[in-house]
Amino acid sequence: MLDYPGFFQKLRPNPIMCSGESELNSYLQKYPFECEFEETWPTQGNMRVRIALAQELPPQNVSSSVMAVVVQPGQQVLCLYPDERSGNIAQFLVGGRQQNEETEEETVIREVKEETGWLIEPIGMIGFRHFHHLDPRSDRTDRPYPDFIQPIFSSKAIHRNTGDIIPEDAIPCRMIDFILARSMLSEEQHFLLAAAMNKAVSDRIS
Repeated sequence: MLDYPGFFQKLRPNPIMCSGESELNSYLQKYPFECEFEETWPTQGNMRVRIALAQELPPQNVSSSVMAVVVQPGQQVLCLYPDERSGNIAQFLVGGRQQNEETEEETVIREVKEETGWLIEPIGMIGFRHFHHLDPRSDRTDRPYPDFIQPIFSSKAIHRNTGDIIPEDAIPCRMIDFILARSMLSEEQHFLLAAAMNKAVSDRIS
């Protein structure tokens, strides 16, 4: 299912405090965050979010939805809710939670197909979003608490079949030019979109 966190709010200069778990702390210390801001989700409440570049999966006990930036040769990227401008990288992330014994790559392939109709080829992990709850845990919270992480993969678009979309999971989307996509983001989040495109280009060359 879609993890669309709402509206980009404001950057915060203070570092995020983690849950104190040594494995999580060790992981986060390897990958300094590139930007930080706050979001509010209906089910999770207020959270502080940081985005970092990484190629290593997070600890399993804090891993949540697996996300993909879907790119297409010719400098295009898949945009969700393309008529809106949230300023948030979430408009370019498609994915959901793993089922059964799926690998991360299998999860994004299935989720992207069910929500957008695109068949994709995951190229590799490029980064993650780290969420830290700012509110006391509520009954509606269905993610690891107080921290969870979404790994993000660069993925190549192969072809689209709208017949593969599950109607209740369908997300309005279309491919847009990379330059337009950059203009829809806050400047602090450009780096993740660039990392996805660079990963796809380097894979194509190799």
